Amino acid sequence: MIITFMTDFGTKDGYVGSVKGVLLKEAPDALIVDVTHEIPPFNIPQAAYCLLNYYNSFPDRTVHLVVVDPGVGSERKPLIIQTMNYHFVGPDNGVFDFVLKKEAYRAFEILPELVNPEGYSSTFHGRDIFAPAAALLAKGVKPEEIGAPLDRVIINDKKELACQGNICKIPIVSVDHFGNIIFALSREDLKHWKKSIKLVNFKTFSSQTILEYYAQQEPGKPLALWNSQNMLEIALTQGRAADFFNVNPEKDRAVIELTDVS
Repeated sequence: MIITFMTDFGTKDGYVGSVKGVLLKEAPDALIVDVTHEIPPFNIPQAAYCLLNYYNSFPDRTVHLVVVDPGVGSERKPLIIQTMNYHFVGPDNGVFDFVLKKEAYRAFEILPELVNPEGYSSTFHGRDIFAPAAALLAKGVKPEEIGAPLDRVIINDKKELACQGNICKIPIVSVDHFGNIIFALSREDLKHWKKSIKLVNFKTFSSQTILEYYAQQEPGKPLALWNSQNMLEIALTQGRAADFFNVNPEKDRAVIELTDVS
């Protein structure tokens, strides 16, 4: 049994160890894979994109535990997502956005009294609710045994693109380790809309061409491309685009002009 684990906890304070202790206590045979604990604090879109990058690289029946939870203790629901091949456990706050756009799924609200009868902290659901639920799923417990079916889950609409006619403003979902800027637009979106990109504008950068790989541009110059997840990305060949453009991920947008595909 495999449980992946991603958080915004960092590794200095012992929070990761506390959750892993619960996982191993409840599922001692589980292989726990620490994907990352360096998601910027409270950055739900970046966590959602990070999950998109790795979830389907793992074997079937893997449980993906994601704890990026700025609303812990509030009315937001503790969530299980069940797809054809995986289970996902985490807060109902948009962290599963990109997975939900790709997969057919069923959703369940975790019932805390069924995963932790001894009670739970209102500020550490990762340890007291999500970890026991993930461990039980890894051991073969069915979601409906520890949760109630949900008709809807939350979509993180703060990172939805906005279009007027053929002009779209595209928010940033992630800035990766290399300083590449990833936007909330995929090739699949364009296929669905029956559109193609005519022009990409971002700050001082403008291009009519979407490249396929970084070396197609000269070192030190920006480019737009479709990245390994088929998401729109602006990069700087052998450099950091985020620094080059002095990016503010919360406010900056790419503006693209679309054209119809016949």
